Amino acid sequence: MRKAKVTKEKITEKAIELFSYKGIDAVSMNEIASSLKITKPVLYYYFKNKDEMIKYAFSLRAKEISNIFGTLENIDDLEKLIKVLIQKHYDFFSKKDSNIRCFFKIIDSDNRGYLLNMANEMIKKNRSYIKEKVEEIKRKDLKYKDVDTNLVVGFVSSVISYLLMERKMKRKIDLNLLYKMVNVLLKGLVVVMIFVLSVVSAEYSFTIDEAINTAFEKNISVLNAYTSEKIYREKINEYYGGVYPQISLSAGYTRNIDKPLAFFGQGKVEMGKDNSYSMSIDMSQILWAGGKIDTGIQMAKIYKDVSEENTKLTKNLIKKSVKSLFYSILYTKELVNINKEVVDLAKKHLQTTQERYKEGLSSDLNVLRQKVEVSNSEPQLIKAENLYRTGLLNLKNLLGLNFDDDIKIIGDFNCGSNNYNFDELYKKALLNRPDYRLSVLNKKMSEKQVQLESSAHWPTVSAFATKQFSGVSDSGFPDEKWRGWSFLAGIKLSMPVFNGFSVVSRVKQARYNLEIAERNIDDISRKIKIELQQSLFDIEEASKRIESQKTSVENAKKMLETTEVRFKEGLSSQLELNDATLAYNSARLNYTQALYDFCIANVNLEYIVGGEK
Repeated sequence: MRKAKVTKEKITEKAIELFSYKGIDAVSMNEIASSLKITKPVLYYYFKNKDEMIKYAFSLRAKEISNIFGTLENIDDLEKLIKVLIQKHYDFFSKKDSNIRCFFKIIDSDNRGYLLNMANEMIKKNRSYIKEKVEEIKRKDLKYKDVDTNLVVGFVSSVISYLLMERKMKRKIDLNLLYKMVNVLLKGLVVVMIFVLSVVSAEYSFTIDEAINTAFEKNISVLNAYTSEKIYREKINEYYGGVYPQISLSAGYTRNIDKPLAFFGQGKVEMGKDNSYSMSIDMSQILWAGGKIDTGIQMAKIYKDVSEENTKLTKNLIKKSVKSLFYSILYTKELVNINKEVVDLAKKHLQTTQERYKEGLSSDLNVLRQKVEVSNSEPQLIKAENLYRTGLLNLKNLLGLNFDDDIKIIGDFNCGSNNYNFDELYKKALLNRPDYRLSVLNKKMSEKQVQLESSAHWPTVSAFATKQFSGVSDSGFPDEKWRGWSFLAGIKLSMPVFNGFSVVSRVKQARYNLEIAERNIDDISRKIKIELQQSLFDIEEASKRIESQKTSVENAKKMLETTEVRFKEGLSSQLELNDATLAYNSARLNYTQALYDFCIANVNLEYIVGGEK
């Protein structure tokens, strides 16, 4: 009789009241039973132990809080949404002081960490609901389109925490002040959002062209290539130095501690003075050097061209990497969407199976089998989400962005054509492809190197002039009698006669390098043809798969919809439903894979022809 008068909820309410005053560990099962005037067996009829009672008490209060969000379905104004959330939570926290006290007693229980996890899960779920509701309102009402969702969620969560703490401390809460804060928040939220993002982290949205331009501005490899160009421009100035005259100035002072001696017959005489001064200005100008200077200048210009082509090659590689990664992220993003639908579809079929089981139209084995289908579909979703996050992280690195910058990509798989002319593409490749142009420049460089080494056989003719000062004295600076200037000028010829055949050897080495350069040109042109043809094959193959899988997706979808209807009516088996689901999912994945492969093949083609198709 006593058991009939006591419900599980009444026991829980009494337990919450006792917990709120004394704490969890200070309240025994005996005390709870005694306060309800029931026996312990009745108490244990409902709860195996106190921990189970605590979990149930927490779940009841969590359910009451969750019910708050069930009243927000028809609200389509953001200001009203925030105010209703504040008012509902205020009412809940004000309803019973024991709710607040018990909540903190449970959370503060050191030996029950699982309760803290339950609290965190509840908070996370509620925040997720608020976020979805804000996004829904933003889609419907364009005046809120610039409002930052995360800031709204953060504000509401902070206010709820504030209400909770104020009720715990039994302080008076001014709701009107909170509502004024809501008005200020919504009016100035866009400005606040811009300020916060500029201070904390940046958020970028990229189309594929914007991503490429950002990489050209910030990628380290591209920046280093630009600097290398500057180095080789300075090389030209360095070689031009041989064209201009060389002028040098030198000066010296010598102190004769023991003067030099001159011997005459049987005697010796000291020569010179104690101090000797000298200074000279020397000028030399090469008149002819067998073409060395001119060849050196031409080689410097070729080096400059090489550096520019290296920059183009680096930019083409970065462009290819950015595009490939961009389409890879689009692909993984689509995988996430597909796998989410796969999980949702599996859960939908599980619900249908459970309903049929309740009606006696399906066995518990079919329910268990569908639960396994749900479990098996979730790992692929987790994997796809990880691939998507990893792709964004790699893109940040490639674009030279910071780790904590938020990026979004905007684009689709509309990435090229499947109708190309091989001969036209090959001509473009020879004209634009940096590595082919580098091989041509390398040949020119080798030709100049042969000329440079051969010029060592020829004499060098140069003009020179020297103006020299000299003076001597025993003390101080020499007077006019003991100092003077001299000046001389002339032409000098230097002719190599024999150098151990080193020049001959260097000339031969240069000619061998020229042979290698010529063969490399032929080899690269041959490889371009092969790569070009392979790329066109890949584009054609992916294009055919797109058309094939597009039809397959449509047919598989119709088959799945038909099978779902038949399954609900009991005309189709669980196995047939799962087979139809698998066929639909496989067709979608294959179609997405074909789109991705088509885009990657077009990216490769663009790189092969030198950056432009």
